[in-house]
Parts: sequence; C-alpha cells; structure tokens
Amino acid sequence: MPIRTLAAAAMLTAAALPASDPADARPTRTVDAACSRAKARFHASSGFPPGRIAFCDFLSRSDSPRGFYVLALHSTRRCDAICSTNLGWFAVERRSGRVYVWNVAEARLGRPLP
Repeated sequence: MPIRTLAAAAMLTAAALPASDPADARPTRTVDAACSRAKARFHASSGFPPGRIAFCDFLSRSDSPRGFYVLALHSTRRCDAICSTNLGWFAVERRSGRVYVWNVAEARLGRPLP
C-alpha cells in the first residue's frame, strides 16, 4: 500500500478514535518535544521507569502520517548479543500532543495511550 494511502488511512483512524486528552496535552512542534511527550505518556500508562527509557528513533517525516511524529522508544537495556531495546512504536499528534500506539505491521494508528 503506498505511503500516501497509509497516511490518509491513519488520519481517518485518528478521527475515529476516542480522544485521549490528558490535562497536559499541548501542541508538539519538534522531535525533541515529541520524544519527551511519548516518554512521559509511556511511563504514565505502563509504570516503566523513566530513567530506563534511553532514546527515541523516528520515522522520516515522509514515512509518517501527516500531522504526526512516529517513533520507537528504546530502553537502556544492554545488548551484547542478539536482543532488542525497543519498547514499542508510538505516534505523537503534532496539533494536540496526544500519543497513540503505532501499529507497525499495518502502518496505522492504534489506541491512544491514557
């Protein structure tokens, strides 16, 4: 499926999802702000220690749906052999700062993080 079609589908999905509107929601204008927002919402929803979240790995803007930053969160886990530090994929809406799970297999938005 072409990226533009996926982006359109993601926008329609976002419109249909219930709003996850935490009190601290605000526009997210930079990748650094999107990373911080995703880290905070992931910690709040999972209880995963914030100090164990190392960094964000972003999809390019052209591969992300319009109006979203799509990123993977990575932990501080040491990988000396075959393993992964990936904690999951997320999409941060630029306009509102809402954070959604990103469905990598289908390249579309999933449920909002509480």
